[in-house]
Amino acid sequence: MPDLITLLNALCGFGAIVATQNGMLQLSCILILIAAIADGLDGSLARYTGGSEIGGALDSLADVISFGVAPAIIIAVNMGNKYFTLLAVCFYLVCGILRLARFSTSKYNNNFFSGLPITAAGITVAAIILVSNGQLQPIVMEFGSIVLGFLMVSSVPYMKIRGKEKTLPLTVIFAIPILSYFLHTTHRSTFTLPLLLIMMLYIISPIYIKNREKIHEQNKQHN
Repeated sequence: MPDLITLLNALCGFGAIVATQNGMLQLSCILILIAAIADGLDGSLARYTGGSEIGGALDSLADVISFGVAPAIIIAVNMGNKYFTLLAVCFYLVCGILRLARFSTSKYNNNFFSGLPITAAGITVAAIILVSNGQLQPIVMEFGSIVLGFLMVSSVPYMKIRGKEKTLPLTVIFAIPILSYFLHTTHRSTFTLPLLLIMMLYIISPIYIKNREKIHEQNKQHN
């Protein structure tokens, strides 16, 4: 069952690419959000059922499609395939691939990822485009692609979001923009704003974690 959901993740990524090529920009971003839900669900099921021998490799392949290739193509097509845009999205994609390769071979940590997860990077790209209705200047997406790329290959610690008290509210926040698309509402960008704000907070969360650890160390020394 987890592997089937992982394949759904990959199919959503492929669908996002096809939608982009056919001028359906918002649908392509919505499919990335659906892929992200599938990515979280297959991981939860794999931890519960034990998963399969190919589950980890399958998950990485699906993530490359949905959160690496698809966002890169969305940005490239939406921004007009300019030279620097292509360089920026190539950098984003290469960093995403390296991030997944490192994750596959690194020691497991229960609490933190090393570097920004590629899933979070892909969600951020989709949320930015949905909130802006694709009207951002190319320099914004180019700069964003480079920043996300650097964060993915960095050693910055990012929290793993687990537990029903965290995942259930996040699922609702993801579901709202998805439902707004299929219900043809006119305020889709507004409904996506909470998701974008959460992704921005997650991206800068290591600053808070570092400060908290520093305060904790200072308190230990005083005690």
